Amino acid sequence: MSSSVDYDALEATTSIEDITEDELNRDTLRSLRDDDGDTSRLRLCSEEYADEPGEYHPGHPGGSEELGWLGHYAKKSTHLEEFEIGPGDGIFRNCSEQSVVRFFQDIGRNDRIQSLIFTCTELFGVIYKLIPAMNENNITRFYLDSCYLGVSETKLLFNAFRGMKSLEELGISDQQDSDYDLDDDAMAECIPSLAACTCMQKLILRDLNICTNSCAAMSEICPRMAALLDLDLSGNSINDDCVQVLVRGLAECNQLLQLRLVSNIVTDNGLDLLIERLPASVRYLSVANNQITLARQLPLLRFHELDLSGNQLSLHGPRVIAASLANPECHLVTFWLHQTGIGDEGAAILAESLRSNRKLTYMLLSTIITSSRINETGWNAFSSILCDTTSINATYNSNHTLEELGTNSAMPQDVITMLKFNFGKDKSLVAANKILQAHRHLDMKPLFGMKLDLLPNVVAWIERFAESRLDLKLSSFYQFVRAMPMNVVDGLLGTKKGKKRRRDNA
Repeated sequence: MSSSVDYDALEATTSIEDITEDELNRDTLRSLRDDDGDTSRLRLCSEEYADEPGEYHPGHPGGSEELGWLGHYAKKSTHLEEFEIGPGDGIFRNCSEQSVVRFFQDIGRNDRIQSLIFTCTELFGVIYKLIPAMNENNITRFYLDSCYLGVSETKLLFNAFRGMKSLEELGISDQQDSDYDLDDDAMAECIPSLAACTCMQKLILRDLNICTNSCAAMSEICPRMAALLDLDLSGNSINDDCVQVLVRGLAECNQLLQLRLVSNIVTDNGLDLLIERLPASVRYLSVANNQITLARQLPLLRFHELDLSGNQLSLHGPRVIAASLANPECHLVTFWLHQTGIGDEGAAILAESLRSNRKLTYMLLSTIITSSRINETGWNAFSSILCDTTSINATYNSNHTLEELGTNSAMPQDVITMLKFNFGKDKSLVAANKILQAHRHLDMKPLFGMKLDLLPNVVAWIERFAESRLDLKLSSFYQFVRAMPMNVVDGLLGTKKGKKRRRDNA
């Protein structure tokens, strides 16, 4: 019925209260009608998920008429940028097929809408109505997550991507209904359609049973995506052979910054291929929850962020990691090692490798596996690395970079304290704070080589870093003067004997 309604003619005589009784729906309609700028995102969902303006649930009786008015106002909005369906099933249950078709046509006529998002909803019948109405030239973001979509619908959808020349972000993940699971062959047919998306910056294809054939197709199209920055192929069936095929294409993606292969079947051999053949631009690699053991030496130097969480490392694993962390050429800033089986012995090995490391800021070692968890003994190994108290110089040369080791009830308080000290951006100040914490009475004797020339520096240092420790100031000055009285005398008398120094009458 709504397909023949002239909403422009009726708008002057129809109030929002006449269209719907639901207050949230009224707020959304009113905002779109007034084009007040408060609604840049319109989401259709089931009633139980609707709780804020910009959301609408047309699933009750009278849904066709409401949907007609919603499309009418959405079409004319100059602020609407994002359209979303879901979560919830039966969203269009009480809407006629004609009203749904017209609604999507209205959405497609708004050339300001750039993002389409579908979450946790059934799209079997909807997708055939949506795709013909999409304004392909304007869509820059398309996300489909945890939706029910069959093989034929997926192929139809991917075919539509051929026309989306402006698409910058695409995310398809988690096909939930096992009766409609996609396989490697089906995805290998779909993926070539993405070659037309030359503006693609972020591509997510999760939980789609991608394997050898799909990786071959991906390897072919990736070099055409010159702008690709972020690739996520997590939750698939990618093994070492797939990696070998995939990296052929990825090697030419010279802008690629991030690669995620979480929850696949990659082993040490696959990791070695990634290390060797990924373009130098890749700063972040996640191979969490794979089959990596680090049973042999592998250089983990090149990445700035590396996630190995959920891999059961071999007994040799911590030494492989330590060799990279101790290397002056190591670029690692963040290293995830959750649930990797590293215990006390492994923690001690890792701690020692950080003695001269000045780049690693986060190394997350949290674990819930009792048999391999790090206890107080393992955490204590980090204590002397973060603050070596054997001398002032040793404290000064301690690790002032590491800020996070994860959370664990067995971590000693002194380790927690030193990690917090390391939050400071001024590492000279961090070092000074640790010195003040660890050395209550400073030994000034090692500093006397400069004689009186050193005195202004001593005063400035103590004034800057010991404002809250008067006892430290007095003790330090006392030690300084007591230990070098003759230096003071010689400095005052000069080299000529017998000549009196005139007193300053000031």
